[in-house]
Amino acid sequence: MPRRRRRSRRRRVVRPAGACDMSLILRLAALVLAMVAAAPADAACTIGSGNAAFGTGSSYAVRQNGIAATSTGAGLRCNGSIITLLGGNSARATMTSANGFQLKQGSDSIAYTVSADPNGAYPFTQGGTIDYFNPQLLSLLTILNGSSFAPQIHARLAGGANVAAGTYTDTLTVQWAYTICYGVNLSGICILGESGTGTSTIQVAITVTKDCRIDAPALSFGTAALVSQFAEVTQTLRADCTKDTAFTVSLSAGGNRSARPWRAMRDAGGNTLRYNLYRADGSTIWDESNPLTSTTPGTGALTPAIPFTYRARIDSSQATPAAGAYSDIVSVLVSF
Repeated sequence: MPRRRRRSRRRRVVRPAGACDMSLILRLAALVLAMVAAAPADAACTIGSGNAAFGTGSSYAVRQNGIAATSTGAGLRCNGSIITLLGGNSARATMTSANGFQLKQGSDSIAYTVSADPNGAYPFTQGGTIDYFNPQLLSLLTILNGSSFAPQIHARLAGGANVAAGTYTDTLTVQWAYTICYGVNLSGICILGESGTGTSTIQVAITVTKDCRIDAPALSFGTAALVSQFAEVTQTLRADCTKDTAFTVSLSAGGNRSARPWRAMRDAGGNTLRYNLYRADGSTIWDESNPLTSTTPGTGALTPAIPFTYRARIDSSQATPAAGAYSDIVSVLVSF
């Protein structure tokens, strides 16, 4: 008896165009969620500490506002592929100064200011807050370049401080609260972002060095026909140094290279006229081998205030040289 062949039939399901498998949709959703979860690692914000150094400058440069401004990172830094400019972004910095915006050493202090911009239009105050995402502030700065956000602070000495030499310091504490968006959808809504808080500390310092100033008017013996007719001249020079600095003052030997027993003036023809410079007692030669210690430490005055009186005398025992104009150049030397 002949066998019958069985025929198996398979049903083909035909889906209309545009239809999607639900499992495929779930897989895609899971992939998107995974991408969202991983994205913050590409735009992490960190908060660290730093230093704002004014470097080294003389006490007179500090007093006359001759020290250049300085800048440094404010402590917050965010990196990402794209940091978007949305209204919800913020980076608020609240600053306090340990010394009330004064650089201090002992009882001396140097006032300074801190601002979010180089021109000082957005200054920090004690406990005050500045939002670096302020549109007007952002337009002044170059701290947001699309892939990073790194705000800075700018510090400037106020000038006018009369201080002793040394290192002057202050500590700034910055409390941060930030919300940064680095991903938006087609509707412009932030879908990837980061918020956080933290504290950064910034050490501010300047090293003030010693310096001195001298005011030494020219000395003239006048005119006479004979050396015996030149009268002794009493004159005063003034010197001063950085506040509280001990110093000595001496006079160089001039063109004669030696002040002992006499210094010498010369005319255009090389003729000489002997003279000397003495301390106020009129007998002690004042030269580099015999410096005079100031009885008053430096005051830091911009115009030298400490007087040093001396006497000048021409050797009346020498023969009268040829008529002419005689001169010498003597340097005032201050050691500190």
